[in-house]
Amino acid sequence: MVIFYIGAAVGVVLAVAYLTVATRSFLRIRRELLNSNHRLTDDAAARADASKDVSIVPGFGWKASLAVATSFIVLVIASYTGLFWYVLALSGLGTAAAVIVAFVAELRGDRVKGLAP
Repeated sequence: MVIFYIGAAVGVVLAVAYLTVATRSFLRIRRELLNSNHRLTDDAAARADASKDVSIVPGFGWKASLAVATSFIVLVIASYTGLFWYVLALSGLGTAAAVIVAFVAELRGDRVKGLAP
């Protein structure tokens, strides 16, 4: 039961940090868009047709397939033992921490470039 309380406390801290950095990043992007003087002309709008401009990431197919297979295997293993559910919860906390680090790195990089206040 102690690990539950530790995980819950870490989860609350991560949730607050996640919401803080995500909100700062959102507000920065919004501010940049509102302050930009770029107008989308009819020619640019025609070139920006979403059906024509599709970004293909090399290797995405096999990586996504591997992620789906791994998730399936983890859920099958988790159905056999209750102890494994802690691994799922902790991996969720780890994922949240990784996203927070990415947001912080983005915000720091923008500050270094002079894009953020």
